Amino acid sequence: MADEFVSASGEPIKINGTFSNHTRGWIQKQFDGNLNICSDIFGSKWKKVNKTQSPCPQLIAWVPKKTDFTEFVDVNDDGELKGGFSIAIFCLVLQELPFNIQPVFVPFINEAGESRGSYDELVQQIEGKSCEAVVGDITITTNRTKYVDFTMPYMSSGIYMLVPAAETWKQTLVTLIKPFTMKLWFTIILACLFIGVAVGILESRVNNPEFKVPIFQKLLMIIWFPVSTFFFNEGRIHNRFSKFVLVIWLTTIFIVMQIFTACLSSLLTVNQLQPKVPKQYSVVGYQVGSCVADFAIDREECPSSIERLQPLSSMDDYKTVLDNGTVGAIFDELAYVDIFIAKYGSNYMKVGPLAEEPGLGFALSHGSPLQTNVSRAVIKVTGSPNMTDMMKKYLRVITPFQPQADVGSGTQQSLDVNSFFLLFLSMVLATLMALIFSEISIMRTSAQINPVVLMNMRPPAQAQMA
Repeated sequence: MADEFVSASGEPIKINGTFSNHTRGWIQKQFDGNLNICSDIFGSKWKKVNKTQSPCPQLIAWVPKKTDFTEFVDVNDDGELKGGFSIAIFCLVLQELPFNIQPVFVPFINEAGESRGSYDELVQQIEGKSCEAVVGDITITTNRTKYVDFTMPYMSSGIYMLVPAAETWKQTLVTLIKPFTMKLWFTIILACLFIGVAVGILESRVNNPEFKVPIFQKLLMIIWFPVSTFFFNEGRIHNRFSKFVLVIWLTTIFIVMQIFTACLSSLLTVNQLQPKVPKQYSVVGYQVGSCVADFAIDREECPSSIERLQPLSSMDDYKTVLDNGTVGAIFDELAYVDIFIAKYGSNYMKVGPLAEEPGLGFALSHGSPLQTNVSRAVIKVTGSPNMTDMMKKYLRVITPFQPQADVGSGTQQSLDVNSFFLLFLSMVLATLMALIFSEISIMRTSAQINPVVLMNMRPPAQAQMA
């Protein structure tokens, strides 16, 4: 069965399928030039430029009808195409061609407005038709290349496993030191030794009897003396600059320990999410009509314990079967998994890739005169900022240019020396200044004492003459 339409030049055109009167009228408006889907999507940004003559002035572009994941292709219940990521990218590709093409989008639906079949059947629809194409989230597969040629992929793909996220509680023998890196711990020890040496120098300059001990004891005191003086009231500090250095040191340690305590508390109490990968894959879900079913059946990478595949038609179905445990996991392509996670949050996680796929592309018939030019245009569009803008607008997923928190790793980053660089630098500078001012103070005191000593050392006769 085929419905007949009239092109802009008045020639009759037959399109396979039977459509409702409403859908038939909607398609005819595109042939007449009274309706431009690309113009409706981009508005004033859509620019039609006069170019050379096209081998296909009007291109029939078949689009799939889906009940869910309409972010790629959105065909409403009336059989009208409203837009979608794949449609927007295709329109941008048309603008990059060296010739004008008027696209006529035709939904792959029956008279009742329902999908007429799988993606494989949709691709076979254009076999041998040079001025027809399939536009949508069509995965490039070996089987489909028997019937059509694909353009360069406009979106990378891969098969991932979607599973629930489970809270984990991991503690090891080194959990206590995890908040700081080993480099930072080593720096703290060096800082302690530095303060001990500084205090030892300051006290030795004022002849503190506590430091008049053998060298090996003095080395121990360098480490122990600053702490024991404040906490155990052992020994006395004679140099006021030593007290200043110890105050600076204890202030530094207090700040460091407060940050350490906060990081450790976070490490022990924050939810740590890990993918709940099943031990047995008795039942695995997949998107109905997807090529993932062939992957699960044919590929050696899949778990051998899969007993049954359950087709799922919507994201709500995904959520339901994962929550009630009907399936152990869901296999799907990366784009759909990212959309699902973006909608339902961090309660679900992806694992993979289980396999790499060529990606999503536009299908053209074998030997189509548009093949080369369309592939070049796809490369140009995917490398432009428009690609990122369309991903943000339609897919609402994080693009490679946006920061993404790795909520699935469950690993907390340890603080490094760089986090405390200014704090330790201030401590070192303050200590060095204390050493300098201490020396200046001692030199002034010596300068004041020496004249008096010299006067007392004069003979009595000289003193009387004076």
